[in-house]
Amino acid sequence: MISGFSAYSGSEFLMFFGTLMAMAIIAGWWLPNFLRAEGRDQRVSDPGELAFLAGGPKRYTEATLAWLLGRGEIEDGSENKLRVVRQGGTTPGERALTAKVGEFGITEAYTTLKPYLQDIKQSLAGRELMMDSGSRWTMRLIGTVPYLVVLTIGWYRKEAGQALGEPTGFLSTMLFITLVLAVWRFAVLDPRTRAGQRAVKEVQDQSIRLKTAPTDGELGLGVALFGTAILAGTPFAQLHSMRQAASSGPDGGYSSDSGSSSDGGGDGGCGGGCGGCGG
Repeated sequence: MISGFSAYSGSEFLMFFGTLMAMAIIAGWWLPNFLRAEGRDQRVSDPGELAFLAGGPKRYTEATLAWLLGRGEIEDGSENKLRVVRQGGTTPGERALTAKVGEFGITEAYTTLKPYLQDIKQSLAGRELMMDSGSRWTMRLIGTVPYLVVLTIGWYRKEAGQALGEPTGFLSTMLFITLVLAVWRFAVLDPRTRAGQRAVKEVQDQSIRLKTAPTDGELGLGVALFGTAILAGTPFAQLHSMRQAASSGPDGGYSSDSGSSSDGGGDGGCGGGCGGCGG
């Protein structure tokens, strides 16, 4: 069958290849969602687990900083920086953050909290609210396979066209775009089971007020469920600005602290944009 593609004219194959790309995008999204594990329904009440389920390690970082801001244990420093007001915290991660000396940015906070996240990830996977490591790799591969099929067909036609002396510039560009989409599809994964997705949605529906009117004591839960956008226009808006600045790097991760001297790196995980990422 594949040998028949070499008989297409250049314009005919470009139209055909564009259709294949569109089908790969649809299939790459649909297959992982269709095959997503059901999991086990249960209520999640722990705020840290809710933050992790809603947006992964980065959302957990943002929510932790919001809790500390709401309790007055940290405060805004210079642009896109925070500083500790008093040591405290109710979790090991919070205590590690409030032990910091000098100003720090969100990337440094993220790096500080990463060692404390493994227990949360394992707990959520054990309760079937998130996929285990093996299932995540399987789902990544399933979502990427449609792109690999399209790349194979396109590469074969490109080689055949070059052998005949045909121009292949447009096809090469489309192959590159397909490759980029394949890498993105492999990298971005919502690792929650259906039960995990429902658990977050249930609490979000019950806490919709936090999107517009959280009290200081509710800042952490509000950010955990809805992200730092709820802080825009409030006295705590700098945390939202920090998140936007740190997420503006090429990988969409915490790539910099806007002048911070921290060497803490980002994580190429999904973040909150995909509705949940466990890293």
